[in-house]
Amino acid sequence: MNTDPTTRLGGFGRPLLSLLAAGVSVLAVVALARTAVGTASGQRLDQLVSSGAKGDDGRLSHYAEIAVGTVSLPVITALLVLAVLLVLLRRRPGLLLPIGTLVLGANLTTQVIKRVLLTREVLGPGIEITPNSFPSGHTTLAATAMIALVLAGGRARAVLAPLGAAWTTAAGIGTLVVGWHRPSDVIGAITVVAAWTFLTLALDGLDTRRRRARAAARPDRGRRRRGTRRSAPLAPPRPHPVEKVMAFLLGLVGAAGLAWGGFGLFSLPRPLDLHDPAQQLPAFLVTAALIGGVTASWLALTLLLRVPTSHRTRSANRVP
Repeated sequence: MNTDPTTRLGGFGRPLLSLLAAGVSVLAVVALARTAVGTASGQRLDQLVSSGAKGDDGRLSHYAEIAVGTVSLPVITALLVLAVLLVLLRRRPGLLLPIGTLVLGANLTTQVIKRVLLTREVLGPGIEITPNSFPSGHTTLAATAMIALVLAGGRARAVLAPLGAAWTTAAGIGTLVVGWHRPSDVIGAITVVAAWTFLTLALDGLDTRRRRARAAARPDRGRRRRGTRRSAPLAPPRPHPVEKVMAFLLGLVGAAGLAWGGFGLFSLPRPLDLHDPAQQLPAFLVTAALIGGVTASWLALTLLLRVPTSHRTRSANRVP
């Protein structure tokens, strides 16, 4: 008996969970914008973390600054071209439309939020005057290029997912170190891309269910051999074991980062002293953990909610 919750409800499990994850991501973006951009306390916390990031000279900041330097048009273009090549080499041209929609949709959403929907006003003393920067365009570019490569990667996604999570996290933190963005901008960008990712997975799951139902209703269509009545039913596709293990590990990293980051920010002494280095550095480090936790959790859910590819029959059993 199948006890996998993502395959229950007649094949609706994964699409429903993906839609739920997309909805949660959208709500998270709205809540983050209202809190970090629209309240004085949220702006003060953002300012404290930003000051800690710009004042830190440790290894984390050094590597993060290197990572954000790689978020350039040539690098992003190369990653997207590689994703297209992987799709074509796997003979899955149908993936080009959903992946392309995800990349364009997420980046367009970021620009609309940044330039049309939000206006950043200074709501308290000690807050640096910055132009609209929520969400981060650099982080959105990095995250969309990375998720495109993961979704196009086939069996390689078990390796691409953790590497992409590390690069996206480092690039996002790097935007804080060089002073381009605030922490809420980075988390908001990752959450925007996550929302588009889960929406894409939901639509793909519903389309896959429709095609499988149609194929099951006509199991003998296309068979040419005489004397055969019905082909043996294929086992339902399942994620590769390595992919499941990687999803579990990313989930652990994500949960640890979210727990550490959330508890660390909650434990900061109040009221916040924006000019106290003893508060700035801890606030930056726990926020870095939070950014990593959000990214790892998003990738873990992507690996779990992605509809597995059906395994074809062996060549000896296939009909010519």
